[in-house]
Amino acid sequence: MTESRPQQDVRWPDAPRLDVVPLTEAEAPAEFALARMWRPDLGAEQWRTFLHDWRAAPDSRGILSARNQRGVLGFVSWWRQPDLEYGETLWAGPFVVREMGVRPLVRQSLAVELTALAHRLGAKLRYADA
Repeated sequence: MTESRPQQDVRWPDAPRLDVVPLTEAEAPAEFALARMWRPDLGAEQWRTFLHDWRAAPDSRGILSARNQRGVLGFVSWWRQPDLEYGETLWAGPFVVREMGVRPLVRQSLAVELTALAHRLGAKLRYADA
């Protein structure tokens, strides 16, 4: 009889590791710097308004941040709303990432967490174009 065991997440010691968590107040300046790389004309007041609006309804929208031991590498915003075609939907986008070399890893890490979030909310995940 074969015993079924859950697979373990095996990582090499030097494998990149990213934490994906909701944006914190402490990370807001680093996220603003990233946002300015993406949209150079973004003003500080626009950014503060954006953050205020996203924090105003934490059950229906948020910002996920990907980081490693060196700091913030990227973020993605999400919002939840009913959709006539898709039903309860978790929309996400755009992905804003610091360095070209880590973009696939950061985007994948954020996408995995978005997928888990959509599942927890009972919503279909859709990506918005930006």
